[in-house]
Order: sequence, then C-alpha cells, then structure tokens
Amino acid sequence: MRITKGTPFGVPFFVELIVQKLVERVLRVHDFFRPARKLLVACSGGTDSLALLDVLDILRATGGVKIICAHYEHGMRGADSLADAQFVEEFCRAREIPFVYGAGDVPAYARAHRFSPETAARVCRYDFLHRVQTERGCDALVLAHHADDLAETVLMRVLRGTGPQGLAAMREWDGRHLRPLLAVTRAEIEAYVVERGLMPRHDTTNDAMDARRNRIRHELLPQLARTYNPAVRDALTRLSVLAAEEDDFLGALARTEFEHAAHPEGLSLAALRTLHPAMQRRVLRLFWVHNTGAVRDFSYLHEERMRALIFAEGAARVEMQGGWYAAVRRGALTLIRPVQASAQNKEIRLSFTGEYGIINFRGIQFAFRHLSCMTADDRVRMENHAAVYADRAQLPPLVLRTRRAGDFMQLPIGRKKLKDILIDDKVPREERDAIPLLALADTHEIFWIAGGRRSTLAPVTESSADILRIVYVKETTVE
Repeated sequence: MRITKGTPFGVPFFVELIVQKLVERVLRVHDFFRPARKLLVACSGGTDSLALLDVLDILRATGGVKIICAHYEHGMRGADSLADAQFVEEFCRAREIPFVYGAGDVPAYARAHRFSPETAARVCRYDFLHRVQTERGCDALVLAHHADDLAETVLMRVLRGTGPQGLAAMREWDGRHLRPLLAVTRAEIEAYVVERGLMPRHDTTNDAMDARRNRIRHELLPQLARTYNPAVRDALTRLSVLAAEEDDFLGALARTEFEHAAHPEGLSLAALRTLHPAMQRRVLRLFWVHNTGAVRDFSYLHEERMRALIFAEGAARVEMQGGWYAAVRRGALTLIRPVQASAQNKEIRLSFTGEYGIINFRGIQFAFRHLSCMTADDRVRMENHAAVYADRAQLPPLVLRTRRAGDFMQLPIGRKKLKDILIDDKVPREERDAIPLLALADTHEIFWIAGGRRSTLAPVTESSADILRIVYVKETTVE
C-alpha cells in the first residue's frame, strides 16, 4: 500500500519502508529470504546500486540472506573511477559487508575487440561478476535494474526491431540474475536515498548523449510522456511483464515441439509443417542455438530463410551467418558448416625441458620460462589473462591447437564444455575457431584458453618448486 501524500520527488513519504517491503517480497517469492542463501550484489556506488545494497544489508540484519558486494573499476574515468571504488569499499567496511574489487582496461578491450565503450564495459563487468559469483558460491548475482530501466530497454528493442521474446526484456529472476528493484521506479529510488541519508557517487557518463540508451532516457521517453501518454513508462513495463509471461508459456510448448521434431539429420520436415508459423520460428531458434551455441546471432532474415526450406521441393540449401548453411535432405532440415582444407586443425606438441623457449603458432607467439616463485608482475599478467602459471611437476604433456568438437575444461564448479565457456565469456562466434588452446595431449581436455580462462589442473601452491610460466603475446618480440 502506498501513502498518497507526496514528496518533492512525486512519490510517497515512508518510501524507505515501501522499497524494503518490495525487495523482501521478491526475495521471498524466489526463495532467497533465508540465511542459507548467499547473494553477490553488484554495486557501482551510484544511486540505484547503493540503494539496493543498503536495502539488502537491512534485510540481512533481520536474518534474511547473506550478501557479498562486488565492484568493477572500468579504467574509463581516471581518478573519479578510483574514487568510486574506494567509496564502495569504505561503505562495505563500515557495514561489515564482504567486498570484492575488480579492475580492467576497458578502453583497451574495446579497441582490441572493436566494441563500443559501453559494450566493452558491459562485457568486462559481467565477466568479472560471473567469475566472482562462481568462485564465492553465490546463489544469484543481484543487479539494480529498476522499472525505468525496463521501460527503456523495451522501447530500445522496439526501435531496433524485435519479436515477442525481445519484449520480455528483463526478468526478476532468470536463473542467474536477480533484480529485486524491477517494480520500483527511479523516482522512488532517489527518494529512498534521500530518506536514508545516503550519499551516492555520480557517474557523469550516464549524462552523455552519445549512447543510445541515454538518448532514449533523456530525450525520447520524456517527449513521449509529454506528447502522447504521461504513463508511457508504466505501459511499456506492463507490456514487458505480459510478454514475459506469454514467452514462458510458448517457450515450454516450443521445447516440447522441438523434441517431437527431432530427427537423426536435424528436424523432421513433416513435423515442422504441422506447426503454426509462430511455433515454427521458436523451434527453429532452438534448433539454431542447439547446433551453433550462438544465442543472439539469429536474425529475422535468417529465420525466414530457414522457414522457406520447410516447404521446399527436393534438395535445397540457403546460406546462414558464420559459415553455416541450412539444408534439406532425406526429409529433414539440417545445419552444416563445411570445413575448408586450409582450416584443418593442426597441433604442436610442447616440450618444456629447457629453461626458456618461444613457440610460434598461427602468427602468435608463446614464451615459456621455468620460475622458482611468482613475482608481483607475474600476478598482474595472470590477472590480465596474459599468462598462465602451473606446477610443472603436476602438468601432463600439452599440445597447442585450436578447438575441436567435444573439448571441455575442468573448472572450480566442475567439468564444462568449451563451447559453453566461450558463450558465457561472450567470445564472438567468428573468433572461436581461431583461439589458441593449450590442451592435454591426445584428449579433449583444455588446460588454458589463451588470453582467457585456465582449468583447475596443476595449480601453483606454496610447495611448488618448479613453476612454469607461459606468456601469450601477439607482438613479434617477447621479453
């Protein structure tokens, strides 16, 4: 229940209690409101995430849930960015909240991967947060997205072009991410911060008009509210909630139809022809993701190309993205990816008998050296994924190669397919076949994804007498 008398923000008095109750409801609905649960809370120090951390800290004191705070410093705003990190750390220290800090050079990452600064920052931040979530054994990653964020996302997707699934946008709980503020407006969060006497940091990049989302937030939505519908944000939020409910229902039906259409060659054409066009699209999308691992890389154009094959007479084939082809053969729709002779997967067997060596592989250099201990520079290299370190005595024979079907890696959470790791790490699909891998000889087990994750094999410990360092460099010289 909301109090009718308003504050200067246009929201009720006692918003503190209202927000706390809304967040508690979300935790209870999704079975997180108990001491056995542990949540990783992403906090930038800004208004939204600081309010969320404050609410969860209050609920923690009532025995609701354990929390850990994580902050990622992007390296994009110099001293201000470092001050944000210090602010969050001091806030957590005063509240006795466990704190995890991460940092990276996002501008360099953006240049290397040809991403926009906003996209690069998001990729790096989520990579850090997901790793910490796994390492700390947290049941969910808690994000401060709110009702206005949801409305902006829906409108942005409408403008870009989306289907019903895209309208679902954010969920309160999607199996990994928890968003307890999704029913709370930005105005209510701002009022909460004032009422609680919090002093959040301000990120000036949020005011910039060069990012599409910021232009939608500061220009388009206010214009729509003034000219067409004062409650446009509420309308977009309701649209997303309804779309999410229908998407869940249709998604369950699509998975059943996908299983019914299963065929040794792919999907049965006879089964696909019995489906409504809307269900055909959903089944084809499941088929694409199942075979390629590319969750987002499936446009309406390619979707319709595949649908056209369902009623094709005789053998037919259409080109898809990423070198894939959709084809009809023996009564089934199938996906194929021809392997070029020049792309055959060769490997180099590695020998670490010398004290130092350089290995050239596909125009990239790997340098190895035997160490008696790790220095501060070594730890920086390891954190930046520029080098891998292993206990030589515990390390089996290795080969240097690119990926193969069936590859996997042993992680702290257990064995995981290499394909799934590359998807989780948001490695562009077109780059995956070229990534150098250190693999156990004559097996599908991967020890290190060059420039990325390593397995749990042969960790360096205090008793390690011979530490092998392997550095991954793209330059022509190696120090």
